[in-house]
Amino acid sequence: LLSMFEVSFTARQRKNYLLYCLIYLMKTDINSFDCVSYADFLDNMAWRFFNGVYMSPYQLNDVNKPLPGSFDEIMLSGGSLSSTAALGADSSAFAELYGDGTEKTRGIPLFIFNYCDYLIWKYYDSEVRGEKLKEESRDRKEFFSTLGCGDFGLKVFEQFYFSRTRRSLEHYYPQNQATGIDGALNQDQINCFGNFAMIGSEANSSGSDWSPLTKLDHYLDSSKKISRVSVASLKFMIMMQTCHDEQKWDFECIERHQDKMVKLMFGE
Repeated sequence: LLSMFEVSFTARQRKNYLLYCLIYLMKTDINSFDCVSYADFLDNMAWRFFNGVYMSPYQLNDVNKPLPGSFDEIMLSGGSLSSTAALGADSSAFAELYGDGTEKTRGIPLFIFNYCDYLIWKYYDSEVRGEKLKEESRDRKEFFSTLGCGDFGLKVFEQFYFSRTRRSLEHYYPQNQATGIDGALNQDQINCFGNFAMIGSEANSSGSDWSPLTKLDHYLDSSKKISRVSVASLKFMIMMQTCHDEQKWDFECIERHQDKMVKLMFGE
């Protein structure tokens, strides 16, 4: 969680999260401190950021970046940490702010991608981590079915980390092929959360013009199991596995993937 916040807010003037952590720690009796309660605080703070800021049109500017004071408003009261939970919307409101492919998005902040990956990992942690489940087991099948893709193994989850270098927006269906002609997707359809992933800039620049199926050959090893570039993006791994399962990446795949990820973020 701390890594997620740090890679989302790298600039010094944007480290509000660190202030809230310090207030929590300074207000906590050292004799009663425990890591579980601290982790719960961080988890709740991430939920407040998502629901109270990033899902509130009143807290965002015209390109969906948080307005000054927006984080303090949901986290502080009179200089102390607020105990009031942030009011959030349901998954149906996500498209109103960030688009669903019917029109080009105004912008999707980095935090949204990082929070999504955190919740994917958290779901793995709570459902299958440490269980040594075989690929044909029911629980493992249900786990990947909830994510909306076939089984690509659990090693990627075990190796997952938040990387500072993952700041390049990948269009899995490439922009240069989104002509809207002869069945090709258009620019509105590819510029939505379902077609986006955050990866390293080096990998993105080398493969930005490849077709979705071609990217599988370059981004995955020959077994199609362990990704070369996506260990730092669980969402991207799910997208590639879906493309591998369907042997295509069309707008139906994009819509279905976005629906799965958004419902996961809202706990639905």
